[in-house]
Amino acid sequence: MNGHVAGLRVWGALPERYSGRQVATSTIDAQGRIVALLVDPDATCAQRVPLTAPYDATAVVIDGGDRYEVEIHGLDLRFPKIDTLGDGFVLAAARCTMPSGPAARTFEELEAEIPHNARVIGADGGTTCTFHAGDGIEDLMTDAAGDIWIGYFDEASICALLPGRRARLADGSRPQHRATMSTPGLIRWTSAGEPAWYALSDRSGPRSWVDCYVLNVGREYTWAYPYTGFPLVEIDKKGVRCVRRTPVDFATGIMVDGGTLAFVASAGGRTKTPGHYTVTLAHTDGGPIEATGESPLLLPDGSRPRVWAKRTVCRDGRMWMQFEDPSTWYVIEV
Repeated sequence: MNGHVAGLRVWGALPERYSGRQVATSTIDAQGRIVALLVDPDATCAQRVPLTAPYDATAVVIDGGDRYEVEIHGLDLRFPKIDTLGDGFVLAAARCTMPSGPAARTFEELEAEIPHNARVIGADGGTTCTFHAGDGIEDLMTDAAGDIWIGYFDEASICALLPGRRARLADGSRPQHRATMSTPGLIRWTSAGEPAWYALSDRSGPRSWVDCYVLNVGREYTWAYPYTGFPLVEIDKKGVRCVRRTPVDFATGIMVDGGTLAFVASAGGRTKTPGHYTVTLAHTDGGPIEATGESPLLLPDGSRPRVWAKRTVCRDGRMWMQFEDPSTWYVIEV
């Protein structure tokens, strides 16, 4: 960012050797590396049509001039999401079919009905574990400690795994049960796919988590920006640290660097032009967030993007964006 002109720069791109593959999904991991899941050109996993058969994919990690690939076979994930996890990856299907029909009579029957639409992949491409991550996934991101953060949009639901309230078992643990949770907002999972924190269960957070509109997973903290109120929620491993009112509604990205913030939102009110974004600079000294200025979001050549971003990733004071080209990532920083 320079004065009041917010400038994007090219962060990196997939090598030309992958030009014949379809980018099913892509992200930027906690180390700033480009991560992509590549499939055959005729694969339908990222299209609004039913999957007719499992598909094979190549997970690629690009770190400057270095790259490595992992072949993954037999995937059945619709609208897949990906991020690195240790030496491997975590994958999830953004959409899955939730159980319907007669209620299961036992916990075991329910477990058999619930779709395991997330899987942890090892460095050899094999699946180390699977888990139910719910339907309606907006964002999947991992942090430097190896936890998995999943943000959900407003059609989401999950058969949430919760500790039982009955007496403890002989080993001291409590029996588990599942409860349907609509619009879960945000959930943190362990690297083994076990739920560690639910936004809806944290009484220090906002009451409304209809949609986790923006998720920023940093090195020390995670920030969420939930609809309907659009507050900035600061979270650590213990839960919600604070909730602050923000000066911008419907932002698509948020950058946080200490007390300096930037909100990226579509420009123009009701007469929005595709690709026209406004960057609102803001500041906080621990209290309210105050806007300090705004400027248009510009490409490296000084022009505005021509389309809305296809993908965005926010980590601390950086925001990465993809536009028409699914192989190229741009970045803006505060």
